Amino acid sequence: MNRASALRAFALALGLGLTAAALPAASSAAPDDIVAVLRMSGAALGVSALASIRTLHLRGTITVIGVDGTADGWQDMHDGAFAQYADAGPASAAQGFDGTHAWNRDASGYVWNDGSAQARYAALDQVYLNRYLLWRPDHGGAAVASRGQRVVNGHRYDVLQVAPSGSLPFDVWIDATTHLPARTVQVIGVSTITTTFGDYRSVHGLRVPFLQTSDADGNAAAFHAKTAVVDDPGAAVALRRPNAQVSDFALPSGTTTIPFELVDGHVVLPVTINGKGPFQFIFDTGGQNVIDADVAKAVGLGSAGNAAGGGVGAATEAFQFATVDMLGVGDATLRKQIFGVLPVHAGFGMSSGKPVDGLIGFEVLARFVTTFDYGKNQVVLRTSPAPDAGGTTIPFVFNGQHMMIDCAIGGVAGPCIIDTGSRSALSITSPFLAAHPTLLPANATAVGANGFGVGGASLGKLGRTSLQLAGFTVPDVIADYSTQTRGAFADPFYAGNVGAPVLKRFAVTFDYTNQRATFVPNANFAEHETYDRSGTFLVTQGGKIIVADVRPGTPAADAGLARGDVLTTVGGKDAGTLGLAAIRDLFRGAPGTALPLGVAGKDGAVRAVTLTLKDYV
Repeated sequence: MNRASALRAFALALGLGLTAAALPAASSAAPDDIVAVLRMSGAALGVSALASIRTLHLRGTITVIGVDGTADGWQDMHDGAFAQYADAGPASAAQGFDGTHAWNRDASGYVWNDGSAQARYAALDQVYLNRYLLWRPDHGGAAVASRGQRVVNGHRYDVLQVAPSGSLPFDVWIDATTHLPARTVQVIGVSTITTTFGDYRSVHGLRVPFLQTSDADGNAAAFHAKTAVVDDPGAAVALRRPNAQVSDFALPSGTTTIPFELVDGHVVLPVTINGKGPFQFIFDTGGQNVIDADVAKAVGLGSAGNAAGGGVGAATEAFQFATVDMLGVGDATLRKQIFGVLPVHAGFGMSSGKPVDGLIGFEVLARFVTTFDYGKNQVVLRTSPAPDAGGTTIPFVFNGQHMMIDCAIGGVAGPCIIDTGSRSALSITSPFLAAHPTLLPANATAVGANGFGVGGASLGKLGRTSLQLAGFTVPDVIADYSTQTRGAFADPFYAGNVGAPVLKRFAVTFDYTNQRATFVPNANFAEHETYDRSGTFLVTQGGKIIVADVRPGTPAADAGLARGDVLTTVGGKDAGTLGLAAIRDLFRGAPGTALPLGVAGKDGAVRAVTLTLKDYV
């Protein structure tokens, strides 16, 4: 699960932000005189005072994703560097841009550089606004166009589209009466963000908004400045990327080995929460700490905040925060860890085949050198780099909190996310596929559910391709050709998401501190990948095995199975007793296998069905 949009809401509440929202219809009498609009706006802002201001420090209160706290925003008016710090309990965080790197700091004090295109575009646009380049005669090299006037709740706005060189375009709404910027509007990838400005006050002759509110993908934040200081002597230190200060973990022996079970492609291992458990958690390089709401209640965790997180599905999930005093993973312990509280049992649990109580991810990986040894079904945590085991070591960058490497899909180069929490070998994002349509095989399947996670089902076609990564070529990979228009697989800033069926061919070591990954092939490297041979996507709910999806042109469709059907028996055995994992194994049986099923339709009537398995991808 990705909490990045919640942190982005905090960041945008402290600076001239970036937003995206549906625009009201333009007035037919929209003015096109951009020069006049900006001349009046510049005069209202007092941009002539910029020459006497080097840095600006705003300090005030913040409410971010439902948590109250204090915050500081720093910006260099000359080079545009910025840093933003919030002290808001579990929602505490910091973000900034030092002119080279977009960096983040989480509530624990861990600091990392975000090397994604999304982070760079957001930073460059904020630098543009921090320097007030729009109001220069040359607009700072940006292309500026009029989008006419908009009228909202009786207020009239002049709307300009601004496209800075090397970054993404955004809209600036300027109040037609006060001539002050009222909001900015931008889409960055799959993120939709809205920021508004108010309570303008004069600071050394420059009008500065003391009230800024934002909404990033359903995550709201509001910053109300109480003081403003020009050329604060602490600016040089505050604007510098901080060093990581993390001392919340321990591994006395320096190494620990934890056996795991591969459940529907997910690495599931035991953890303890405040000494209680063990609980079964997915170890997900594509996610962060998450705990089921019922488990949190059972171990006595309180929760706070109100945030929204996104994942592979089109929807978002509401979650709160809780602080775990002690997380145990093997012999390793982590103290005072922030967890998102979500209905995991009703989400991941219904699709994973076995009970899942939560997830661990970035926070553990950031503290230990971690090896996922799929050949031995074990995870190894170390406090120092792993001994040389051969294979290939490559650098990676962070995309938010996900690790991203160079790859090639069907010979087409692009960046790939490495995701131990994905059941699919390779999910090709819909924008990358749209840019390279020849990647879609002529014999690709119809659209169906290829996965399930935060936000619901992930839809796409299936086909086979090749994947190159870390100097290795994995042929005949079964790929999910995503058709998502929202969610992680609609992100235009990476090509594909690499999951368990590829990763299980290796022992993979992740060294987050040094940003490198090592791939060592195992005995499964040349294994021919097979897939479900039924054409169904099954989930479990209330002890029932439910058909959540039937892909057209597959054995399930031929047998007359339909979405919403309940399997009562499989092969003459009670489906609920067999369980989801065992039934999925049966549905991956040899081609030609005939499975008698008892099926209850939506009307409750039970019918007999014969499902004959075959390869369809």
